[in-house]
Amino acid sequence: MMIDITKSVAFTGHRPERIRQTSMLYFYLDIVSQVRRLYSLGYRNFLSGMAEGFDLLAAQAVASLKTEYTDIRLIAVVPFRRQANRYRQENKSLYDRIMKTADEKVILREDYCKDCFHRRNDYLIDNSEIVLAYWDKQPYGGTYYTVGNARMMNRTVINLYK
Repeated sequence: MMIDITKSVAFTGHRPERIRQTSMLYFYLDIVSQVRRLYSLGYRNFLSGMAEGFDLLAAQAVASLKTEYTDIRLIAVVPFRRQANRYRQENKSLYDRIMKTADEKVILREDYCKDCFHRRNDYLIDNSEIVLAYWDKQPYGGTYYTVGNARMMNRTVINLYK
């Protein structure tokens, strides 16, 4: 299915170890608030790379809004089929629940390869107009790569890091 990038938002952010929030509940509510705001501006497609941490939290926020916004779409962009095999058990369960509610699942590869996460991040950028990020401004890692490439492609980047 073709994604209208003018109505699409991609999520990128850190794994749990790099998320520094006083309360995960407030952080989650901040993400919900941003999704609501972007929805009110006409964005309907929300793409998640389904990684532990910010990606899963953002996907969960979209999934929770599906009863309120019946035309909101969650698109799970998975770098390789067994991505969640390495996750902690609580995140595997969350991943499975989100995958069941996703409107579309994009599996980029069957098996892991060295650059599969970069390919996933490129897919997110290529298919969205806005990138909603949680980036601590450190010059390394997948979120750094994604935010940098999004800016080079003139995507709007909204960073929730405080």
